[in-house]
Amino acid sequence: MTALKKYARLESSGLWKESQNANFIEVLITFGKTSLILSDYKDNPLTHWSLTAIKLASRNKDEATFSTGFEDGESLLIRDKHMIDALLLFIHKEYKKYKSKSIFPYLVFFSLFTFLAALILYFPSRTQELAVSIISKQHERQLIEPYLKNHIKTAGGACGSAETDRIMRNILSSIEGEQNFLSVSIIRDQKMNALHLPSGIILISDEFIKSDTSERKLISLLNSELPKAIERQPLKTLINQQTTFKLVKFILGFETQLSVTEINDFLRPPFKNTNTVTGQIDDFSWVALQNACLH
Repeated sequence: MTALKKYARLESSGLWKESQNANFIEVLITFGKTSLILSDYKDNPLTHWSLTAIKLASRNKDEATFSTGFEDGESLLIRDKHMIDALLLFIHKEYKKYKSKSIFPYLVFFSLFTFLAALILYFPSRTQELAVSIISKQHERQLIEPYLKNHIKTAGGACGSAETDRIMRNILSSIEGEQNFLSVSIIRDQKMNALHLPSGIILISDEFIKSDTSERKLISLLNSELPKAIERQPLKTLINQQTTFKLVKFILGFETQLSVTEINDFLRPPFKNTNTVTGQIDDFSWVALQNACLH
């Protein structure tokens, strides 16, 4: 493209030399679509200069010398004011374009840095709220999955069979209906009675099940934890364990994992006397759960 439409048909004469040691010869200068065309007076093109490669070499009040910026020493001396103005206008326009492109990454970086600083210094609670809001239920499960696998592995593995899984599903259905906010696993050597992790994951120890003669404590635990799962309280606990800087990186996509830093934050308090009604499962089913880790 030409620099400006009003110069599209501009022509002038000038003095051109193809190298530093050559003599100037008079040429006719015209604008092409993407280049400056230098011709003799018989309309024979001598050379083409790319418009984006033209540089101002020197200038005084009567004339200006332009070059292509290459090492061949090619130069063009112009005394026509309109042609000089046209070329200078194009050069300045290209320079501004280049400058705006070159500073754009810095502007983005500065804006991002300012945003991070504002979040870290002034809005830590807002950062936590934003983190919760962008995490879907599926993503919540993915976040806790690495810790969950490692915990189950180091605590002797999860106990169960098709029969005990069916019994636990029936217990959960009696408490939450078809909501599916909770899941329960019995962990063989877990030292803590009960943990409630993000995504509604309840981990109970084998000892917790064996320590009671009925499902009373288990039902009481699940009734207590269901509202917390609905409100995503364990997820909020996980987010509260992170530094604000790490949360900001997570929100912006530079961090993909949120680590559990203190497992005791997910520990559920012991249950003493409860008024929970028993009889939601039969004695045979309760014994099956108590014996889940024998297999």
